[in-house]
Amino acid sequence: MRKLVIILLLAIPVADGWAGSRKEKEPVEPFDRGIGTSNTVFVPKGTVSAGVNFSYSTIDLGQGADDPGYSLLFDLVNGLKGSMYSFGLAPHLSYFVADNVSLGARFDYDRSSLDLGNASLSLGDDMGFGVSDYHILKHMYSGSLTLRYYVSIADSKRFAIFAEARATGAYGQSKVWNVEGEDKYGTYQTVQKGALTFVPGICIFAQDNVAVEVAIGILGINYNRTEQVRNQVEHSYMETSGANFKINPLSIEIGTSFYFYTGPHSRKARKNVKQ
Repeated sequence: MRKLVIILLLAIPVADGWAGSRKEKEPVEPFDRGIGTSNTVFVPKGTVSAGVNFSYSTIDLGQGADDPGYSLLFDLVNGLKGSMYSFGLAPHLSYFVADNVSLGARFDYDRSSLDLGNASLSLGDDMGFGVSDYHILKHMYSGSLTLRYYVSIADSKRFAIFAEARATGAYGQSKVWNVEGEDKYGTYQTVQKGALTFVPGICIFAQDNVAVEVAIGILGINYNRTEQVRNQVEHSYMETSGANFKINPLSIEIGTSFYFYTGPHSRKARKNVKQ
């Protein structure tokens, strides 16, 4: 019995020390990814930014007098004769309400046209069809309010990534028509769109006030309504809405922006400070 009491008395300090060591190890520092530790100002408050995105492309197929027509997809589509062009212009303006944060507006105009003289689709010896003298013309106007935030890459003054949110409204018109002999058939459409999109990108300053920007839309909530009139007689409409999270290669934007510094960062203000 005496031996048991002695053992218990010796074990109490050891247990207290073990418990104390556990208590000392309990506080754990929260995981920190380092966001917010950098105070780098990429674009200062009070800056005005203006720029424009521009795109233009053309395609001509089988336009020669004796040209049999272009073929695609292992000759499944052959005898292609026609032309297509697309044009896009998007001026934008923004003001930096805080360091690296801007509010702005942009206007987009897109126009595209397709004139298909001839095309045939062959699915087998006895299966095939073709179209000729087919035309499409479409143009779209849209306006957006934007909110953009810049994050400098490795505290650089020339390279940064940005995230932009856009609230967009758009209106457009299109017409599709084809000619068969002396008869002309056509469909006229009006399109209304609304969207809330997320557009990340990268900004590179080539000079102190000139930057090249590349952006691509990956997330959006949209609503579309299309009204259609065929041959000035038949009326119909279609409504679609939804959300998506995907990269659309056709939405890549490349443009140039000019930054005009105001307030304490303007050239005039810096000159007065030096004097």
